[in-house]
Amino acid sequence: MNLKKLSLPHIGLRKVKSLISLCVAFVVWQLIRLVIPYALDIHPLFAYVYAIIEIRETPEKTKQFSFYRIKATFVGLAFGLMLLPASVYFGEHIPNEMLNASADLGLILLGTLGALCLAELWNCKNFCGLAAAIFVICMVRDRSSNTNIYVYAVLRVVQTFVGIFAAWLVNTYFFRNHNKKGA
Repeated sequence: MNLKKLSLPHIGLRKVKSLISLCVAFVVWQLIRLVIPYALDIHPLFAYVYAIIEIRETPEKTKQFSFYRIKATFVGLAFGLMLLPASVYFGEHIPNEMLNASADLGLILLGTLGALCLAELWNCKNFCGLAAAIFVICMVRDRSSNTNIYVYAVLRVVQTFVGIFAAWLVNTYFFRNHNKKGA
């Protein structure tokens, strides 16, 4: 490996905006934790992910993409909350772990298809896959955790909104006039 030809990646505005967006997501989440401290993790994984993903070249693009992402998130959450009771029922009434997992897989496949179709009907554009992913996030959980499954599902969606809000805030207010070239 030739060290003379090794060049470090450029740290441009988009990377800086991503870091600031992560910080904003963290601060907003900590403010929420002041109100509900007992049920929330210190680091909001999904808020961090969406704070990075939603940083766009312009505030307008962030707003447009965020709108579709939020619609898709609601679709995924709706299907998740509808099918969670069936998953709980299978967990309580099917003692065989492999049969239980197979029943859950059937629910996951059914809900994924439903989320994809409804997101398409709701014109979620390129975010139909997100609706399905949010559904899966709602359905697949750590069964050893004491967290209520409905609370878990809703908190994951709240984290998504926090991340989207952080990216929108950073793009719209902190870097409003710096969106001309590849942010």
